[in-house]
Amino acid sequence: MKYFCKSVMWGIVFVMITIIGLRMYTYNNPSTAAAIIDRLNPLVKTATLYTKTTENYEYKYPDATSKIENFTYVQTCYTNNGKKRKLEYISFGKKITPDKFLKITAKGQNVIMWEEISRKDLPQTVSRLLK
Repeated sequence: MKYFCKSVMWGIVFVMITIIGLRMYTYNNPSTAAAIIDRLNPLVKTATLYTKTTENYEYKYPDATSKIENFTYVQTCYTNNGKKRKLEYISFGKKITPDKFLKITAKGQNVIMWEEISRKDLPQTVSRLLK
């Protein structure tokens, strides 16, 4: 019984270290692997981020079924309180117009949705950072 309890305890410690370590690995890592890990990690919370679009996309690729070109952007985003991080998001079917503001809902690196907003809808701290 003592061996079993010790094994369970070490198993729990291993799982916690793994979950926390993966969270630290994915925080500023805009990759598909990071998005998948964050989607599954229970310690990662959903957050609202803000960014200003540019005309520079990271890469484009055709959609497998419709052959429409999709554009992937990797940009610096800011939280409500001005904390900076990198994030990858995709525009399906068209390029995003440059110099627009986006409100992005993401769980870690996993983008749930994004929408275009006006400058007046930005939090004040973010508005000062996105000039």
